[in-house]
Amino acid sequence: MPDTPYLLMTFSVLKRERLSPSFIRITFVSEDGLDFTSWGPDQRVKLYLPEPGTAAPRLPLTDWNAAWQHLDPDLRPARRSYTIRNARPDRGELDIDFVDHGVEGPASAWAFHAKPGDLLQIAIPNGVFTGKRIGFEWRPPAGVSRLLIMGDETSLPAICNILETLPKSATSIDCFVEVPRAGDDTAAGELASRITWLPRYQDPPGAKLKQALGYSQMPELTRLKRLHGLEKSVAPNERMWDPAADTSGPFYAWVAAEGSAVKFIRHALMKECGLPKSAVSTMGYWYLGRPFH
Repeated sequence: MPDTPYLLMTFSVLKRERLSPSFIRITFVSEDGLDFTSWGPDQRVKLYLPEPGTAAPRLPLTDWNAAWQHLDPDLRPARRSYTIRNARPDRGELDIDFVDHGVEGPASAWAFHAKPGDLLQIAIPNGVFTGKRIGFEWRPPAGVSRLLIMGDETSLPAICNILETLPKSATSIDCFVEVPRAGDDTAAGELASRITWLPRYQDPPGAKLKQALGYSQMPELTRLKRLHGLEKSVAPNERMWDPAADTSGPFYAWVAAEGSAVKFIRHALMKECGLPKSAVSTMGYWYLGRPFH
């Protein structure tokens, strides 16, 4: 097995389950028996997706990213980043939750049509790698007592994992999740009662998250109650992916959603509230109008 942080593995669909109006869970099982793992609650993996009904990609097990880049764009399998919801390496299984957009995007279309036995390749953390662990941003400071967790449907799997593994020192937790519609709380199962749900309906992505800053009772955020009308733009190619550089302090905010909404929230937390970079981790999981690879 190569001594690299990620492996490219082939998985087959074991089960497909409808969690809510907007969420589908696919349970995968390993086809090649390699040792994979998950290092953090928001662990990212890369899915290489065939067209529905076609054979799985067969990228080489080494230098697969370069091989993918060199393929003819018309022949290149779609590649998308997802969060592991559950990993059971001892059984070779993992769960990934997909947002159901019907057949509008390659990942949603694949999940919509997926059936047991369908194959795809996933770049996933190497279970025997001993170097620096990467691909996750949840790094709360030691002894953290107050947490702000904000996200949308794309980060709900990570948020559920975070809520299942909270540090014992955390005594004050505000958790807001914007979802497409009412009823999507069922995707969180027993964790649903620990989340403030913000159905979006026809509002622009991120609008409810921006408003939610004013609902928090944390002292750091009291100044935000007058900022609801503030709008910030995001450059087309700007990536809001800025994990905390430090691990000191009792307060920590983790935010992952549509990129322009994340930029707004980051500005509010750091510029308006004066929170240090060490207290804020922000990730733009996607951008309205363009795919996120």
